[in-house]
Amino acid sequence: MSPGSVDLPRAGLLAIGLIVAAGAAAYANSFRGVFVLDDVYEIEKNPAIRRLWPPDVPMLGGPGLPRRPIPYYTFALNYALDGNRVWGYHLVNLAVHLACALLLFGIVRRTLSEGRLASRYARSATGIALAAVILWTVHPLQTQAVTYVYQRLESLMGMLYALTLYCFVRGARAAGGRRWLWGSIAACALGMASKEAMVTAPLVVLWYDRVFVAGSWKEIAGRRWKYHAALAST
Repeated sequence: MSPGSVDLPRAGLLAIGLIVAAGAAAYANSFRGVFVLDDVYEIEKNPAIRRLWPPDVPMLGGPGLPRRPIPYYTFALNYALDGNRVWGYHLVNLAVHLACALLLFGIVRRTLSEGRLASRYARSATGIALAAVILWTVHPLQTQAVTYVYQRLESLMGMLYALTLYCFVRGARAAGGRRWLWGSIAACALGMASKEAMVTAPLVVLWYDRVFVAGSWKEIAGRRWKYHAALAST
């Protein structure tokens, strides 16, 4: 295997297992949590999420609530599966957090293993990515987004943000990368329907393209202007 290879070897699989184990251990006690603050009005006592069809009812959240359709529909799915038993909501929140962590691992690892950074960091990319992501996964600053059920809006948006960038990282260089780029656009659109902070994602992807992938703005304009325009249109 060449130094710049990004095929997932045994060390990468071990790193993924460690990330999942660390996150699960850090938040295992959250399953004993209850609905608090906004959870009560926007989830526990919200009639809009008591049904899955027509989808616009749960996706609109309810009277006077913000229009963030994707996370509200996940609340409706939670209710359909297990009513107001709060552990199920916590399970989904943790799953979203761990998915975001794995996406972040993939972004960091591939950034260090490909392109202009590969000659310096490829051999240590997995270790660096593991250290960074373990710290991110268990850091106390993440607690509210994971253990406070309603803050799924934040964590789901963050996961889709990371997915947008990860799909771009895969699609920018891969053979047949167009499918990855379409996936990036779809993830960005879903993120925009989750929380407003997603509005920065097209700019971050454009910055990443220029710093780590493209040799110039002219190259971006010539090769990927349609992709970036589509991303911005979300």
